[in-house]
Amino acid sequence: MALATTHLTKAQVTQLVRQGCTAEDWRSVAVTRRADLGRIRDVHFYGSVQIGNLAGTHSLEGVELPSGLYNASIADSTIGDQVRIANIGSVISNYVIGEGALIQDVASLVAEPGGTFGNGIVLDAINEGGGRGIRMINELTSQVAYVQGVLRHHPEFSRRLDALIDSQAQSARADKGQVGARARVLHCGPIHNVAVGPYANIHGARLLENGTVNSCAEHATEVGDGVQARWFILAEGACVEGGAVLERAFIGQGAKIGKQFSANDSLFFANCEAYHGEAASVLAGPYTVTHHKSTLLIAGLFSFYNAGSGTNQSNHMYKLGPVHQGILERGCKTGSSSYLMEECHIGAFSVAIGKHHTNINAPNLPFSYVLEEKGASIIIPGTNLGSVGIIRDEEKWPKRDNRRAPVKRDLIIFDIFSPYTVEKMRRGRAELESLDQGLSDEEAVLKYNGVKLNGRSLRKGLKYYSLAIARYLNGKVTERLLDALSKTDSWSAAVASMAPRSDLEEASAWMDIGGLLAARERVAKVEHDLADGRIATYDGLCAEFKKIYDSYREDEWRYVHDAFVQEYKVRPDMMTKELATAAVDEWERASESLRGIILEDSEKEFGASARIGFGVDQSEETARRDFEAVRGTIDTNSVVLKLSAEGDALRRRKEHLKAAILSSRP
Repeated sequence: MALATTHLTKAQVTQLVRQGCTAEDWRSVAVTRRADLGRIRDVHFYGSVQIGNLAGTHSLEGVELPSGLYNASIADSTIGDQVRIANIGSVISNYVIGEGALIQDVASLVAEPGGTFGNGIVLDAINEGGGRGIRMINELTSQVAYVQGVLRHHPEFSRRLDALIDSQAQSARADKGQVGARARVLHCGPIHNVAVGPYANIHGARLLENGTVNSCAEHATEVGDGVQARWFILAEGACVEGGAVLERAFIGQGAKIGKQFSANDSLFFANCEAYHGEAASVLAGPYTVTHHKSTLLIAGLFSFYNAGSGTNQSNHMYKLGPVHQGILERGCKTGSSSYLMEECHIGAFSVAIGKHHTNINAPNLPFSYVLEEKGASIIIPGTNLGSVGIIRDEEKWPKRDNRRAPVKRDLIIFDIFSPYTVEKMRRGRAELESLDQGLSDEEAVLKYNGVKLNGRSLRKGLKYYSLAIARYLNGKVTERLLDALSKTDSWSAAVASMAPRSDLEEASAWMDIGGLLAARERVAKVEHDLADGRIATYDGLCAEFKKIYDSYREDEWRYVHDAFVQEYKVRPDMMTKELATAAVDEWERASESLRGIILEDSEKEFGASARIGFGVDQSEETARRDFEAVRGTIDTNSVVLKLSAEGDALRRRKEHLKAAILSSRP
């Protein structure tokens, strides 16, 4: 920030001295021509200090206070226009204070030359024993953090990635700290080597050291009462408050941390929420939520995860130290007082309940329940597909994206049913079919990768997976066909337009990279291009991930096309009208079956057992009316209404599509 300042005249120096000011050397203090020196009182200057015009006022707790410098020691700093600084405990040193900033009742604000303000610090995430270090930078995304921590099999890729990130970290190095325009820093303890972005609001923080509070006009970042943070970076729109304690931590855009939550060597990306509990060595992808006391998340990889109260994990066997790690794929939940012994790997959108003392490895059984029964871990594959909670999750996540910064760094695909989850169901179905060979007794118990399952659960899983796969594949094909027929009445032209345009060679393998669903082939190309030097900058790397994000729908269609061929021996881009009609019928059958299961599950939310505690000491009829006044009825619930509306829409779509198929010319 450049100010057009001039040295003080003798008269100005005399005025400032009269107002209780002193200077180590008045010749090193400069002001703009329009500076109102009457607004500089009881200030002690050290080294070189430049001061802006100090016009205007600041609203603080309903009172308009004048800009200016009051009761402070200021050393080697630049003070922008319309700034208010008041009641500094020791000193403001080596800072550039942006236009309109407010700094009041702060113990100290000090920066050392050459600081990187948290950039470049390595966090030992995922594995406390090290080896998966993730380096923080201001521009860090969940995708870059994921590939830093997870893709460790390619030494040259890791070396070049570290070099790109180190270069980005060095660009944050500065000889002075910054407090951005319109930022507010109030009632705080010591602040040491911290860069504060524009419009940030820091109030009541106990200690901030070696970090960056990124912020912007569109979404101000909040740091609140009692917060202690060392070696940290906060992204735009983050909120850290309520006595939270951070030690080597990255908090992403729109994330909320508070209520005494503590985190070390951990990263929480877009829209995460963490209250009360503790995280150690966690890479939390978007929408990870932990709200409860005595919940410990340790050495884990999560996204779209919901931790129940008292959730706990252990990551060592007291022999070689804390070297184990766990993976809960996107959409997992853990029940109250659940325990997982790492290593563990649980499939997407599964629910873990109870205490598990075996190493569970079930990534190909998504949408499962993992339960404890008499000390043993059992799995019920696919049963979560019949849960109304899945429908609610699909609705809530996009609505809860509160990021308002101009650039949303984390690239997120919200789809619950996707090539990622559907291919896992196809693999899981194949594994269950193999286990089912020769199994006649439904009560017979099998062992599977650290869990047990019986024949009844196995066959229920086969049924649920088959329905979900059929609904997804046939639904996507009919959706694409309907779109094609809306643009032409020629059947041959419509079908031909359904040929995949994606250039993927292998569409069956998919990954969830910090919320971004991506074909493994795409990720491998990024990996090789970076290792070979074709990606030479950090911005170039982020641009490659954006290309993957932009190509998702066409890549998804390529997967659907190929999987449909494998499932039904029919190419969607060569199908006849009869085969298309059969696909429509199959889609309706599978959709109605699953919808019926989910509706049945939703009815439990309104059954007699759900009304316990309503209408206290009243008749059954009064209890029912009390319940309905509070919870509503099954006929008014928004999720149930959506499910019912989907049934009507499904039938209309079927009729419309069949009519379009029959009326199309050859």
